[in-house]
Amino acid sequence: IITALCAPTSIAPDLATLADVNSECSASMPTAPTATNDCGGSVTGVPDVSFPISAQGTTVVTWTYDDGAGNITTQTQNVIVADITAPVPDTTALPDITNQCLVMSLTPPTATDNCSGVITGTHNETLPITAGGLTVITWTFDDGNGNTSAQTQNVINQIVDNGISQV
Repeated sequence: IITALCAPTSIAPDLATLADVNSECSASMPTAPTATNDCGGSVTGVPDVSFPISAQGTTVVTWTYDDGAGNITTQTQNVIVADITAPVPDTTALPDITNQCLVMSLTPPTATDNCSGVITGTHNETLPITAGGLTVITWTFDDGNGNTSAQTQNVINQIVDNGISQV
């Protein structure tokens, strides 16, 4: 004969509020919070989302506590993923491009981003570059999460005097 000494009638989270989880690229599952029923039984929360969370912004996770005796309660927690680091160019300085007359194409440099990996630069010039002398190109690296970095490169079109002079 088994006699129940306590029949739980309520359950309450062990922490009044759950701290926000902050991460830059993705958030792994935090330590699951717990709750206790009025008979002293401990219950581990179950989240309503799958981890890891990689979407930028705030995801509200609802933790559900079920003691198996008909007592269920929930609690929410903010998981904040915010990429705040700009891409870092893979080379410290880009080499000058020296040419005769015009530049038809450019080889884009790359940068490395902590969340997005390798990013190819985009430039601000219209091709071909035909202006004689110095043209400064600005390469921009955008990680897609609001972070950019820039790097410049010189294009030097040498002016050739192909005129005829009489001596």
